[in-house]
Amino acid sequence: MKKSYLYIAMMALATFTACKKDVEKRFYDPDKLNATVTDVVPGLFTQLITNNKIFVQDYGEWYYLLNGGTSITGYGQIAQRYISYRYDWFSSYNDLVSGNGFDDFPISGQSYFQNSYTKLKNYEVIKDSVELRTGQLKQDGDVYLKLATFVKLYQCGKLVDFFNSIPYFDAFQGVKGGAQYLFPKYDDPKQVYQSIIADLGGLVNTLPTAFTQMSASAKTVFQQQDYAFKGDINKWVAFINFTRLKMLVRIAGVDEAYAKPLIQEVLGKPLPATDLTWTMWYKIDVLGGGTWQRGLYENTYASFIPNIIMKRLNYGDSTYQPGIDDPRLPVLAMPTKFKDYRGVSANIEQQDALYTSGQKYYAFADNLSSSLSTNAKSMYSHITLHRNENLPVYMATLGELDLLLAEIALKNLGNTGKAAEEHIKDAVVHSTNFWYYLNQLSTYGRGTLDSVLYPSKPTDAIVFGWGDNIKAKFLAAPTLEDKMEILMQQKYIHLNLLQPYELWAELRRTRHPKLEPFTWHASVWKPMPERVHYPTVELTNNPDNFAKVANENNTTSPIFWVPASQRGVVPYWDNYNYQ
Repeated sequence: MKKSYLYIAMMALATFTACKKDVEKRFYDPDKLNATVTDVVPGLFTQLITNNKIFVQDYGEWYYLLNGGTSITGYGQIAQRYISYRYDWFSSYNDLVSGNGFDDFPISGQSYFQNSYTKLKNYEVIKDSVELRTGQLKQDGDVYLKLATFVKLYQCGKLVDFFNSIPYFDAFQGVKGGAQYLFPKYDDPKQVYQSIIADLGGLVNTLPTAFTQMSASAKTVFQQQDYAFKGDINKWVAFINFTRLKMLVRIAGVDEAYAKPLIQEVLGKPLPATDLTWTMWYKIDVLGGGTWQRGLYENTYASFIPNIIMKRLNYGDSTYQPGIDDPRLPVLAMPTKFKDYRGVSANIEQQDALYTSGQKYYAFADNLSSSLSTNAKSMYSHITLHRNENLPVYMATLGELDLLLAEIALKNLGNTGKAAEEHIKDAVVHSTNFWYYLNQLSTYGRGTLDSVLYPSKPTDAIVFGWGDNIKAKFLAAPTLEDKMEILMQQKYIHLNLLQPYELWAELRRTRHPKLEPFTWHASVWKPMPERVHYPTVELTNNPDNFAKVANENNTTSPIFWVPASQRGVVPYWDNYNYQ
């Protein structure tokens, strides 16, 4: 291998011509390397972790995820259009069968399934290369193989969450021959999950030693090539352990005896001690780039905040009142022309009357004065989300971890060292810190109503007081399901538009938080899509194996981790009276 390890990474970056000079500063010129550089593996690793649709979200899927209001963000009531009767396609909102209602095109039609396999080809190349090595060269490559293995495991876990059965055990076989590897069978999703969970545990146990065995020069290269955590192996271990914990909590609903001892094992090992995020090597071009924010920017009109979130942020009158309302409200939401905060409703009867009476909106995020003077409903913050060129890639946050630990403590799945209500309070505090941090990273509109668009973080007394308020609501909730409702309300507030796939998975698994019924003329609907379709290419390219899972090729069959007690539960309020 005579090419630089950096050459592969440079191929992946070639399309980002606008940031060419910045890339040249960070990477060696592959045509001017000395003869001692021979390893392609580090560059393959860099390309793997920065590929869209893995950790870095993708423009195309996000464009369609938001556009019509009938995909995951809409049906999950994470973000929505300001719907009125001018949008006649919502007349089929209750249709989960024909494809005219729930739209899974952002996944099934954007090649998410097949791209997950092709984008993981670097794992196969790294695996084949490192396994052929001996001595120090093998030790220098082993960390990359382990981390590439983790990326494969992480992405396959997401595939199960979308599709249920997937090709797994016969997939990713590199140079192995045989039709079973070219056209692999679909595997039982629970077995896939258990295999991933076991392999994640192995990585947590062996990564630190593998890192210590790297040569000093190899560690230097790893620090350079690891865009996520800059060579900090402890952060990788914590993130892998966190991923394992999430999967174990999901599977605990269908096999608690299997999950509980492993959850306790995970709790005894490192978990994130800080928010885990990272930045790309270039400033995000929200107007024309290839990442998710362009899709968000071009579909601003579909990023209004639904009432199931807004009514958990705003408790008094519609204005923001510190100590009465959630302190995250001013950095998550845009104020309306009324200088207050108002969510969109799924009661289209009432909402249409508001729209036709003149309560309109400015559809874009390109003019702050137009948004602030026109919008009758609150969009997600243009500052924090739509136009934040410094918004980092999300991996894990303390707020999300707190809520996971709260569920573990609530359901007695493990000893976390705290009561569930204390984890809930921690989640409020950590989440508030996180969202004010993201808001302050932005530069859009600086100097324009900074006190409104870039508010100062409230005092600790206000933030901790709000944490105590949510803690009290949690303690007062009479049943486990009532407590889960509050927990999942907090997860919706914390992750919101940043992690809609995670929220949709949690909604399907827990049947919380309860959604608003969708009222269209005289019809009241409560649709619950459970999964997405397989891509049509599987029907033609892998027909024999696909035939065995064809009965799952719909949007109404639950994923395996939905507990038996929750199957058939429709997570909606009976009406629009919030508790």
